[in-house]
Amino acid sequence: MKKLKSGYTTGSCVVAGTMGALNYFFKDTILENVKIDLLDENSLVIPINRIRKRKNFCTCSIKKYSGDDPDVTNGIEIFSRIKIVDNFQYDERGYIFDNIQIRCGKGIGVVTKKGLQQQVGKYAINPKPLEMLLKNIRKFLRENNISKDIKIEIKIYIPEGREIAKKTFNEKLGILGGISILGTTGILKPMSEEALKDSLKIELKFLKENSKKDWIIFSFGNYGKKYCEELGLDTTNLIVISNYVGYMLDCACELGYKKIFLVGHIGKAIKIAGGIYNTHSKVADARIEIMVSNAFEIGEKSEDILKILHSNTVEEGCEYIKNKEFFNLIAEKVSKKSQEYLRGEDIWCESLIFSFKNNVGMSKNFIKMIESL
Repeated sequence: MKKLKSGYTTGSCVVAGTMGALNYFFKDTILENVKIDLLDENSLVIPINRIRKRKNFCTCSIKKYSGDDPDVTNGIEIFSRIKIVDNFQYDERGYIFDNIQIRCGKGIGVVTKKGLQQQVGKYAINPKPLEMLLKNIRKFLRENNISKDIKIEIKIYIPEGREIAKKTFNEKLGILGGISILGTTGILKPMSEEALKDSLKIELKFLKENSKKDWIIFSFGNYGKKYCEELGLDTTNLIVISNYVGYMLDCACELGYKKIFLVGHIGKAIKIAGGIYNTHSKVADARIEIMVSNAFEIGEKSEDILKILHSNTVEEGCEYIKNKEFFNLIAEKVSKKSQEYLRGEDIWCESLIFSFKNNVGMSKNFIKMIESL
């Protein structure tokens, strides 16, 4: 298998741009590549894109490189401007650390809702990139004997940030006006399963803290989300959970949710009905077998059961189901299996499933749950 290439985070770009500008301003050195210290014992070398100096400021830009990660920020230009000032400007969104002020301009988002890593009203720069930026600046000032009395203003801006933000979840999370400055390690590794699960948990926690609701809708995919929208359900408390049913049930339990409504296409739901809590085909794929056993239970004729057994997909298998109670049975089993997975926790689970040919199934107390929401 080909090894995926890593890139560097928006946080690393900000640090590299700032260090490039500091070197040119104080040492009159134009670097082609800048070496930055990460928060562990490692370092990272990043190429400089553009740099210019004037009497009391210097601006340096870095082109974001995402490696093999499908990141919408890949290739954008991230600017850092350092300026020597007599006094810091008042900026309630920014940050001041002794003789260093960090401000932001165009394309950097502002936090407007609770549940994120920065306070409401602050620029969306996560704590780790801030820590890494300060670590590198202070090291440079110390090694070059630059007086602590000199006030340095750092302004970060991303001309394309506002447009790029439209392709992200930022607005949904309450980050307005641009993208976030992110990164824990400084190195952007191609999106792993763990990273995706972590991001889902963050979104779930965010919804809990901001909506104050004790219920959540788990959609298996975008079809389920669209179905809920067509039904007129409140989708502001909906998360598309992909394959991670068991993991997200655990997270919901941990965060104190009391009602979980699972919705989606029967192709995913059928696996949950069989007790499979990660629905990715590489983990387990007994869709047709589970469908056959339930068709037998509901009393389908043997010739139709054989047709289901030889179906290419669950959607095709649905064409041979004569007793439409089959779909309610699957929905009920999705609900029960989810409840079983939670091992007696005080959480109420109901489900709604559908096929593309308008077959719909509901768990027994689905309507009761929807009315309670």
